[in-house]
Amino acid sequence: MATRPSRWAVLAAVAASLLVGVLLLREPIGRAVFPDAALAGLVSQAEQALTAGDLNTAASRFEAAQARAPDHPRVVEGLAATGERSLVQAAAAVAAGDSAQAEQALARAVRLGMPGERIETLRQSLLARAEPSVEAVLQRATTLEGADPTAALALYRQALQREPDNALARAGRSRLLSVTLANAMAALDRGEADAAMALVAEVRAIDPAHLQLPELEARLGASGVGRAGGLVSPETPSSADSAEAIRWRGLADEAIGRGAFDQARRALAEAERLAPQAPELAVLSQRLQRAETARPEAR
Repeated sequence: MATRPSRWAVLAAVAASLLVGVLLLREPIGRAVFPDAALAGLVSQAEQALTAGDLNTAASRFEAAQARAPDHPRVVEGLAATGERSLVQAAAAVAAGDSAQAEQALARAVRLGMPGERIETLRQSLLARAEPSVEAVLQRATTLEGADPTAALALYRQALQREPDNALARAGRSRLLSVTLANAMAALDRGEADAAMALVAEVRAIDPAHLQLPELEARLGASGVGRAGGLVSPETPSSADSAEAIRWRGLADEAIGRGAFDQARRALAEAERLAPQAPELAVLSQRLQRAETARPEAR
C-alpha cells in the first residue's frame, strides 16, 4: 500500500514550485512593477517638451525612448503627436513665408514618418510661395521698364525661362531689345560703329531671331564693321532706315504679341511710311495675319 506524502512534504513541494516561478518570472515582473527608470525619464522629458512646444527636443527624446521600447504605448502616441504638431508648424511657417522654419518642420515630420502626401503638399506650397508667380514677375518688369530697362529685361527673360510662350514676356523682351537696337542705330548714325556693333551683339546673344537684327546688321556690314568683327556677312544694305522706324516695328511686334491687332496695324502703317523697303515689314504683316486668323472669334 503506497504511503501518502505528508502534509509538510506537500507544502515543501508547493513552496519550491513558487520559488522556481518567482525566479523565472523575476525579470518581467520587475519590469511591470519597477519600470525602466531611463525609459520613464525619456518619455517624461519628451512629453514635457511637447507640451511646451519644443518639438525638436520632444522628437529626439521620443526617438531615444523608441530605441529602448519601440512598442511602448506612450512612445508610439508621443511620436505621432510630435509628427502631427510638426506638420501644423510647417503649415503655419509656409503661410507666414518663413521658409527656414517650414523646411525644418517638414524635415522633422519626414523623420517621424508622417504621411508623404501631406508633406509633399506642404512642400509644393512652400515652393510656390518662395518663387513669385510669372504674373508678379511681369508686373514688376513692366513697372521697371522706364526706370531700369536692364532689370526689366532680366525679369522678362526670367519669365520666359518659366513660360517660353508667354506673349507678354516675349513682347516686353522684344520691346526693350528694339530700344537697344534703336540706340545702336543712333550710334551708327553718329559714326560710333564700335558702340553700335556692341549693342547689336548684345541683342543677338539674347534673341538671335529678333525681327530688327537683319537690317541693322546689314548696315554694319556695309560699313565694314560687322565683317571685321565677325558679326555679319556682307549683304546688300537695306534702304535708309531710322531709329523711329525700328521703334514702330517693335511696337507692332509687341501689339501682335498681346493681341492688340488694331494697334499693330497702325504701328505697321507708320513703320512702312518711314521705311517702306524694310524686309521686316513683310514678316510682321504675315505674323499679324496668322494671329488674327488664329484668334478664337475667328474660328
